[in-house]
Amino acid sequence: MTNIKPLGTLVLIKKIKQEDRTTNSGLVMPSSALDDDLGRATVVAVGDGTRDVQGNLHPLNVQIGDIVYFNDGNTTEVVDDENETYHFIAFNNLYGKVTQDVQN
Repeated sequence: MTNIKPLGTLVLIKKIKQEDRTTNSGLVMPSSALDDDLGRATVVAVGDGTRDVQGNLHPLNVQIGDIVYFNDGNTTEVVDDENETYHFIAFNNLYGKVTQDVQN
């Protein structure tokens, strides 16, 4: 785990490596050849959120461990003291997160 703490509405993510895909006909498409618009990442750390004019804190709607979708062009790369690569992204640049439907 890293010692980097995002500020405000920033989120620190670790990209999930894209896997090779096999077409229906058996052709293997290496991940480097795939042109997906959105990447997936694991949330590593979360900023505190924003404060309204009364000073009330409004935390972000993601937690450490969430899997999120993002556009790679909206990130800033950072390397921690242990030489691990992470990316900062603004919360409003996240497109969504993976959820599990709970059925009774």
